Amino acid sequence: MAPVLEKEVQVKSAERVRNHGEVLTARREVEAMLDLVKNESERIDSRFLEPACGTGNFLTAILERKLKTVADRYRTKEADFEVQMLSALGSIYGIDLLEDNIKESQERMFEIACDCYKKSLKKLPDETFQNIMKFVLSKNILQGDSLNGIDKIIFTQWTLIGYQIKREEYSFAQMNQQAEIMNTPLFAALQNEKGEDVFIPQPVKTYPAVFYRNLPEGC
Repeated sequence: MAPVLEKEVQVKSAERVRNHGEVLTARREVEAMLDLVKNESERIDSRFLEPACGTGNFLTAILERKLKTVADRYRTKEADFEVQMLSALGSIYGIDLLEDNIKESQERMFEIACDCYKKSLKKLPDETFQNIMKFVLSKNILQGDSLNGIDKIIFTQWTLIGYQIKREEYSFAQMNQQAEIMNTPLFAALQNEKGEDVFIPQPVKTYPAVFYRNLPEGC
């Protein structure tokens, strides 16, 4: 007898679909879309934002791809592995209107990171590093309204400097406003060397770089 495959849940309830338009993207579609940007989805520090992340189907798939790169390159040295894992976690952003979705997304990403750590280094991450991962996820996977509440959303950018991490906070509203300005003729003068429109958002708060193992105490 052939094994019975567990059906993938795409709708939690009719009420959630009616009230929030919530339909979760299936794994097959997630992987197909990520394959369109395969190189970026596997690059450790490439940044992704899912403005309606649901329970994290896109976030977890991107993290799995990034962590495979981390494991392939850095499994031989614990400190390098840990700091690159934080770089991967810190490059993935998600927003959702529903608190339970945010919690589930954070938990799924945390479990994937712990599993990768155990398989790569043959041990579980200690409590300190687990807390650091949870701290990063708490700043990147946020409850909010990505359509009507962007003025309340603050993103954190994590910049890796050797074994140190610099943290900067940015207003989503400011970033969105600057992105809209890019589409106006007045903004055409600000371009990079390839002639592409660019903008450089200003942080609302900057923290000094700290040794990665000192997060979150150093922030």
